[in-house]
Amino acid sequence: MRTAAIILTVAIASALAQSSSSYRIAHTYVLGGDGGWDYIVPDPSTHRLFIGRQNRVMVVDEDNGTLLGDVTGIKGAHGTAVAAATGHGFATSGNDQSVVMFDLKTLKTLARIPAAEDADAIVYDSVSNRVFTFNGDAHRRRSSTHGREL
Repeated sequence: MRTAAIILTVAIASALAQSSSSYRIAHTYVLGGDGGWDYIVPDPSTHRLFIGRQNRVMVVDEDNGTLLGDVTGIKGAHGTAVAAATGHGFATSGNDQSVVMFDLKTLKTLARIPAAEDADAIVYDSVSNRVFTFNGDAHRRRSSTHGREL
């Protein structure tokens, strides 16, 4: 019985390995700019990439690599969340314990929302219409928009 289970597992793994397609690099873009980067967040509906770059979030056209603009005024940029239904984006500003809410069309800052220490990863939940941050040094998550309209 045990031998049959091992043989079956190996056979399934082999079949899956043979049927999987290979990944390849489709495009390479040189973006330039000072500083390192953190999260790269795609927005499939607009074909844009949001790239956390220390003091800003770069917004790049994923089809041709063109820089579309920057969300500025961020101190310790990490993650970005896109709430397309509301027209707002959210970027963690980890060094000043905040989340920057910005307009997805103009990339202009609309608000600065308090967050926990070292705000890092961020996600938008469309069901609750809330943004959640996950904070490295605080070792907790926080609903950054609790009680606030997005």
